[in-house]
Amino acid sequence: MGLLSTANTNKNAEGVRVVLAGAEKIGKTTLSTGAPGALLIPCEIGYGGVNVSKTNMVKEFDETLTLLDEITTQCQQGQFPYKTLVFDSATALERFIHSDIMAREVDPKATMESALGGYGKAYTYSNQRFDSFLKRCDHLAVYYGINIVLTCHVFACEVIDPTVGTYSCWDLQLHSPKNNKTFGKREMLTQWADVVGFLYEPVIVSKKDDMQMGISSNKGRMLGMSRCPGYVAGNRYGVEGELAIPKDGGWNVLASAIYNSSGVNIYNYDSVQQEQQ
Repeated sequence: MGLLSTANTNKNAEGVRVVLAGAEKIGKTTLSTGAPGALLIPCEIGYGGVNVSKTNMVKEFDETLTLLDEITTQCQQGQFPYKTLVFDSATALERFIHSDIMAREVDPKATMESALGGYGKAYTYSNQRFDSFLKRCDHLAVYYGINIVLTCHVFACEVIDPTVGTYSCWDLQLHSPKNNKTFGKREMLTQWADVVGFLYEPVIVSKKDDMQMGISSNKGRMLGMSRCPGYVAGNRYGVEGELAIPKDGGWNVLASAIYNSSGVNIYNYDSVQQEQQ
């Protein structure tokens, strides 16, 4: 049977792969765990107040791979009770990989640039390890319809755009090669994800006594869904602009926008019932 004979117009039943980025304490974890049937896999401290099913905190990268293999086995047996995996965060996963590499180095002055013989070999190996994680997530998404959500920290950086020049932007706090001729986990994650959303609270700049300060614009939290000069974002479902995210929860705001644009359904119906009660 050739590939052409498999063509169809059915809606994709695969799980959705989401990256939710934003500064610390903005509510990335709470928003992520509002996904349907969520299981939180914490990789760093800061999840104590989240009321959702969760594993013990992961402390090493290999623990993550082992967990994904265990989940795959349960899915094969039809025994996995969750619909969404939430990894908090991608930044911590990268830190685990780098720490594992550096632990093998004898030289106490070694860095990621000099490790494994230098010449970028440590970063290449690190990318391969991260790719093994993404491929396991893909398997769960494609064959078992499991949604995969990763939170990610951000940092302010300078972007060199040949068309307009240099400007500041919020970007994912993951390694990205400075020469732009190769790629790092930042590029791997943004290419992999179906949705990259940037969660933030808009501020306005006020000048007082010759000092500039940022104050809230009282618009609440917004989730950027398409790329703009201020932050990295984008999606494969045709959702444009920004979504207003309520203080409590907000996952179904994202789900509604995706469904209205593409027909892909990632609603949390349990959340809808709780709001109606």
